[in-house]
Amino acid sequence: MNVRLQKTLHFTAGVWYNNVLQMNNYVVRIHLYTNSASPADQNTAFERLKYFVYYELDSSILLDQAETDQCSQFGSAGLKITPMPGAPFDQLVGIMLYYKLNAIMEQRLVITDVEISSSMGENLVYLHDEDEDTTDIVKPEWWTTADLAHCDTNQAQSDKVVSINRTGSWHELELGWPTDAKVESGNIVVFADFKRNDTE
Repeated sequence: MNVRLQKTLHFTAGVWYNNVLQMNNYVVRIHLYTNSASPADQNTAFERLKYFVYYELDSSILLDQAETDQCSQFGSAGLKITPMPGAPFDQLVGIMLYYKLNAIMEQRLVITDVEISSSMGENLVYLHDEDEDTTDIVKPEWWTTADLAHCDTNQAQSDKVVSINRTGSWHELELGWPTDAKVESGNIVVFADFKRNDTE
């Protein structure tokens, strides 16, 4: 039986917009449901979600990926950056979270709706759900990968200075999946072998 859940997340990130860096406080409410028969997998997926938001996204700097010089400068200074395919408005951040959090949970938990607001956005709530059309957004590759990435590697480095940031793997954080995982979709249980690449 699938269980419907709701979780509220709070995080703070920098926003680079109009050549000004400001800190912004976000509130994100996600609606999701369990899609695994394994409580261990469900817990791992939930811990992955929290880790990504609280340790990767929090305290990073959101900015337009087209601002390549600024991306390079922040990356060379060893700062965490989260380049976006456009100005880092709340709506786009919410859409990114929908895709990235679903990707890292790998179908063990599935997000259907994201609500996001921020102090800079005057606490206006932006809504996104699984039925909305986002074909007009060119999604960076990292949005759909199950790893900890929140930036393309070449945007975090310059030719002269290598970023000191190191993205670890879920296995290093003890958040990998069991070798034989059981994924449930509706009333159907599918057994699969989710072997991970050790280099991830």
